[in-house]
Amino acid sequence: MAQNIKTKIIKKNFSEFVLKKQPFKKNQLVVHIKYGIGRYIGLCTLNTKGIVAEYCVIMYADRAKLYVPITSLELIKSYGLTTLSDIPLHTLGNKKWLLECKKIKKKIHDVAIQLIDNESHRLLRKGFSFKKNVQEYHDFCNTCPYFITKDQQKSIKEIINDMQKPIPMDRLLCGDVGFGKTEIAMRAAFIALNNKKQVALLVPTTLLAQQHYHTFKDRFSEYIYNINTYSRFTSLSEERDIQKKIKQGNIHVLIGTHKILSKSLIWKNLGLLIIDEEHRFGVYHKEKIKGLYINIDVLTLTATPIPRTLHMSSLGIRDLSIISTPPKKRLAIKTIVQYFNSQTIRKAIIKELKRGGQIYYIYNIIKNIEEKKKYLSKLVPEARIQISHGKISRKDLHKIMCKFSNKDFDILICTTIIDTGIHISNVNTIIIEHADKFGLSQLHQLRGRIGRSEIQAYAFFFMSNNIKPSKKAQERLNLIQSLTNLGSGFTLSVHDSEIRGVGELLGKNQSGHIKTIGIKLYKKFLSKAINEIKKSKNKTALNELNSSNKNVDIQLHISAIFPENYINDVNLRLFFYKKVSRINNNGELHNLKKKLYSLLGTLPRCVKNFFLLKKVKILSGEIGIKKIQCSKKKVCLSFRKQNILNINWICKKIIKDPNNWKLITNKLYYYQSFNKELDILLWIKNFLINILKNKLSNVIKSE
Repeated sequence: MAQNIKTKIIKKNFSEFVLKKQPFKKNQLVVHIKYGIGRYIGLCTLNTKGIVAEYCVIMYADRAKLYVPITSLELIKSYGLTTLSDIPLHTLGNKKWLLECKKIKKKIHDVAIQLIDNESHRLLRKGFSFKKNVQEYHDFCNTCPYFITKDQQKSIKEIINDMQKPIPMDRLLCGDVGFGKTEIAMRAAFIALNNKKQVALLVPTTLLAQQHYHTFKDRFSEYIYNINTYSRFTSLSEERDIQKKIKQGNIHVLIGTHKILSKSLIWKNLGLLIIDEEHRFGVYHKEKIKGLYINIDVLTLTATPIPRTLHMSSLGIRDLSIISTPPKKRLAIKTIVQYFNSQTIRKAIIKELKRGGQIYYIYNIIKNIEEKKKYLSKLVPEARIQISHGKISRKDLHKIMCKFSNKDFDILICTTIIDTGIHISNVNTIIIEHADKFGLSQLHQLRGRIGRSEIQAYAFFFMSNNIKPSKKAQERLNLIQSLTNLGSGFTLSVHDSEIRGVGELLGKNQSGHIKTIGIKLYKKFLSKAINEIKKSKNKTALNELNSSNKNVDIQLHISAIFPENYINDVNLRLFFYKKVSRINNNGELHNLKKKLYSLLGTLPRCVKNFFLLKKVKILSGEIGIKKIQCSKKKVCLSFRKQNILNINWICKKIIKDPNNWKLITNKLYYYQSFNKELDILLWIKNFLINILKNKLSNVIKSE
C-alpha cells in the first residue's frame, strides 16, 4: 500500500515537471522541415488494419491537416513561443517553402563561414598567459564578505582557466541581478593586477560607474592599486591627468562609460577588459571594442544577454558561464501587471512606507516628470518625493542618490537611469508607468533594482489606459509576470530571442529574417552548417547540410507508440515522443528506457517496438542508410553516397546465399518469409549491428 502511494507521488511530481517542459502547446506555431509553418493541433491515434499509430496533427493554410507519425517527430521544430496570428501559415503542396529554405540555407552557410573565420582569428591571436599566485589569490578571496555559491565557484574556475591560456579570453558571464557577477569580475581583476596588468571596466551609465568605483575601492582597500573613473562628467584637467597616468601605468583600474573606448586613451599594459551589462551597448561600440582590444582578455557580464550574444554562446562561438543559484534567503519578487490605477499606486506606496521602506517610481518622460511629482504629492501627501534623470548634473545626481540611500526621502521618481547595477537594499517596491513601452531585458533589469535583501519585494508594471498594448508588448508583459523565479534572467533572454529573433549575427540589427523559418529551425541550420564546415573545411559542406543525413525513412507496419493506458496524459506522451526524437545514441536511449520502466512500470510491447524502431534509426544514421522498405517477404536497404558498408563482407554473404541477397547500385535486398512484423524489425536491428562490426572505408557509389 505504502509502495503504491509512493509510486503515485513520484508519477504526479514527474508529470508536473514534464508539463512545465512540454515541447508544443495547442495552437502553437511549429515548423515542419519539409512543409513549413503550421499550427500544432494535438496528438491523434489511428488504427489501420490492426496497426495502431499515433500522429502529431499540424494545421496549414486553408485548414489543411498534416498527420506526422510520432516516429518522425524530429522533423518538427517549435517556431518559437509566440502564438501571434500575424505569421502566415504555409500551403501544403506549395514549393514556396522549399525555395525559401534553399535561399536561407545559402545565407546561413555564408554566416557560418564568417563566424568560424572570426573565431579562428581570435584563436590565432597571441594573448597573455596569466599566472595565479595561489596564496595571494587565496588571501584576496578570504576578504570577500559574502558566501560564494557553487555556480560562482564554477564560473571563477572557468574564467581563471581562460586567463591562463595563451589565447585571448572572450567569455560571457550570465547571472541574474544580485547573484554575484561583480565579485567574480573583481577576482579576475585581482589576477590581472597581480600579473602587473591594467584593468578596464566598461559600464553603460555614469551612475553605475560611480557605484562600481566605490565597490572596487572598498574591495581593494588593503592594496595599493590606483582606481579611477572616466566618463562624460570628467573635467578636461582630470581627463588629461587620467590619460597621462594610464600611459605611464599609474592607474591600475579605470572604470568608465564608452569614453574608455577613446583613441586618446593609450594604455601602458592593459590585460583585462570587463564589460558590464553588454546589452546596453550598441553594435557600433562592440565593433570598436573588437578593433581596440584584439589581444587582451575580455569578460562580459550580463543578467539578460541580447539574443545575438546568447545564440553565439549556444553555438560555441563565445564561451559561456552561468550563475543560476540565488544567494541564501533571497525571495522571488511579486510582480503585478495591470492598467494604470491610482488607488493601486497609493496602496502600494503606503504599504511600503508602513514597513519603513522606499520606492522607485519609473517615469521615462523627462519633460513631464515635474507634473508627475505634483500628481504623486497629491495622491500620497505623507511621502517625501525627489526627482532624478540623465539631464541632471553629475554633482546633483550624486547628491540625490546619496540622500536616497541615507533614507532622507521616500520616493525617487526617475527615468531608466537606475536600471543597471544600482543597489539600495531598503528599496523594495518599484512602480513602472508605460511598462508596455519597455523591452523585456530592461523590464527585468528594472525589477532587479529591488529585492536585494531578505524582505519581500513588489514590482508593479502599469500599462496606459488610453492605448491598447501591441501583441508583442502584451507577450513581453505576460512573460515578465510569469517568470518571477530567482535566476529567471537567462530564461527571459531565451524567450526574448524567440520573440525578437537572434537576428543578423554579423550585422547591425538584433533581429533579422528569422521570421521566415522560425528561430529553432534557424538555429538547427546554422549549427549544422558550422559543424559541417569545421569538419570538411570546404563548401561541399552545404551539400551535406541539405541532405539531412540523419533523417531515415523506415516503412514498416508495426504498432510503435506510448498507448493511453500506459501514459494517459497527452502532453506527457508528447514530452516523451519529443525526448526520444532528440536522442542520437543508443546509450541515451537505453537510459531513458530504464527511467521510463522505473517510473511507469513494465513497458508494453508497442512501447518496446517504439524504442526498437528508434534504435534502428540511430544505427541507420551511423551507417549511411536513408530508407528501409519492408514486407513480409523482403527487406530493402537504400544507402546514401557516403556510407560504411563493407563491400567485401556483403559480397561473401551474397556468394554464400545468392537466392536471398541482391545488390543493385545503392540498394541491398534481402528475401525471406517473416512470420511477424516484429521479426523483420529484430532482423534489421541485428543486421545493422553486424554492418557496424564489419565496417570498412569501402562505400557503395550510387549512379
